[in-house]
Amino acid sequence: VVPMLVKKLLVFCFTILAMPAATITTISSKKTYIFGGWIPGTPQVIHDTLAPMVEVYLNREVGQKFNPPIQFQFKTVDYDEASYSDDDIQNGNLDFLYSYTGRLGCIDVQFGWPPLVTQRAYINGASTGAQGGIIYSMLSNTDIQNFSDFKKKKIGVGLVLSTNAYHFGFQLLNDHGVNLFTDTAQLIFYGNDYNSQVQDVMSGHIDVGMSASSWLYVNHPQDIASFRVHNPMRIVYDAEEFPFLTSTELAPQFGVSVSPNVPLDVKEAVADALLRMNRSNPEAVKMSISSFEVPTSFWRVRNMLQMMGLLEVSMDGSSGGKCIRAFENLLHTIKCPDGFVRQSEEVMDHQCKLDGISCPDGKQCFGHLLREGQSLEKDDPADAAQECESQQHAA
Repeated sequence: VVPMLVKKLLVFCFTILAMPAATITTISSKKTYIFGGWIPGTPQVIHDTLAPMVEVYLNREVGQKFNPPIQFQFKTVDYDEASYSDDDIQNGNLDFLYSYTGRLGCIDVQFGWPPLVTQRAYINGASTGAQGGIIYSMLSNTDIQNFSDFKKKKIGVGLVLSTNAYHFGFQLLNDHGVNLFTDTAQLIFYGNDYNSQVQDVMSGHIDVGMSASSWLYVNHPQDIASFRVHNPMRIVYDAEEFPFLTSTELAPQFGVSVSPNVPLDVKEAVADALLRMNRSNPEAVKMSISSFEVPTSFWRVRNMLQMMGLLEVSMDGSSGGKCIRAFENLLHTIKCPDGFVRQSEEVMDHQCKLDGISCPDGKQCFGHLLREGQSLEKDDPADAAQECESQQHAA
């Protein structure tokens, strides 16, 4: 996290840059910049929420300042495999990306896309640059009181790259003696369909959910009172008290990252414009944000990605790294604690059927994921394909 003194100096510098300036003459031959974006929800929700910031606000505040004028177009990304932003980045079809910190942490390491700004969310009259993870069950479910009660239960998480809806919760439960891979009856990845997770918790289809805390407060305020929040905390983040209950430590809010190929004058102009956005702008109101601020460090997010085995970094530092694709078969991304090996999909499916456990439509689910055992010999490639990598810190 950037120290407050440094952050104040950066704000001052950005404020100077944001002062009214004459028309900018750019040497770039590119006239249209593509701004990708993702939030939880359908493609239509993503577009309706984020496109005004790009196609109205940035075109008005930035586009006309250049000679010749430039324009910004919005593209909805990351809602399924076909729209995965890695492909657009590799093919040179994206210039900016608005997303959650786990995603931005990946493209920073993998493609050299540094963070440009971090948003401050505006929820129920409170503003915050942080995001927590909330672990919740129904108050009416008296079988679940403590973390020890999570064993042999069905637990739903968010995106595999989500620090708040997966990684922090995984680590917290692990610290309390509950491993999501070895101790649960079923682990369900809901991807970007957070609403279905909440509905499944409320209907009893699953026992416990993990979500981003501010998202839950924004989208289900009427349901909060019916949930039992596990490990509830009030945390001070960057000299401010986080305005909501959280079960986990905090990470930065959503933000914007930028391609290293975008000219410096365009980067600066976009950063200046976003730093000037506030609640007087309808585009900010549409996004439920109060403002943007200078970018916050992703070091903790990157460490979590690496610890979970989702980000591979070269040992000698000769290259950046590579994150898993968020929509691939997640079975092969899961790292085993020492003394466990992964079971085949056929064995898992058979045992889940015997237990009467089903998987929600369109989700990836794992039950009876691991079994105790030693590493398999690698003489037989078919056997080796079923072996998990040993990873002591995930135990």
